[in-house]
Amino acid sequence: MPQTTSLLRRSLRKQRQGISQSAREHFNYRIQQTLLSAGVLLRFSSIAGYLSNDGEPSIDSLVQTCYEINRPFYLPVVRKKALAFAQYTLGNELSNNAFNIPEPSTQHTLCARFLSVILIPLVGFDNQGNRLGMGGGYYDRTLNFMLNPASKKKPLLIGIAYSLQKVDTIKPHAWDVPLDAVITEKGLITFSAKAKQLLRL
Repeated sequence: MPQTTSLLRRSLRKQRQGISQSAREHFNYRIQQTLLSAGVLLRFSSIAGYLSNDGEPSIDSLVQTCYEINRPFYLPVVRKKALAFAQYTLGNELSNNAFNIPEPSTQHTLCARFLSVILIPLVGFDNQGNRLGMGGGYYDRTLNFMLNPASKKKPLLIGIAYSLQKVDTIKPHAWDVPLDAVITEKGLITFSAKAKQLLRL
């Protein structure tokens, strides 16, 4: 009998949280090296990411690199049932949102459609680019415009994960927005033609 979504989510979160500190540091380094070698900082003018929570891979050194090369970096900010994005550099003031996740303390935000690339945390992913999140639907609501074929501005969506978060199949819903690529400690996995064109190791 296949696992229910909630059981799968719980299992994957437990595995992710169980990674040893030494392994986690090594995996994070590998992920961030792949982000750099894939050209994320060279090919994209505005990058959104996240601050790690619940055992997610850390991309903090990428935030620092963005600051050093004067490349805008954005973090998600909860706005009602969706996300906006606020510019951030290490050391900026943060305040915890309703989910106890730190976010920039600012009213100046950017809509997702105006970003070049979004680095998205996840709980699980499969070979088709389907993503299992924490269950709140915030990214799906935020990125719903990407399901409209007429939408011209669409950021590249890159999932950031550890390889143990890969599963055989995630059944997507009609409102789910697929990933263009995933980066794990084992390297880059591309799903869309756009990702294959823009991300090269």
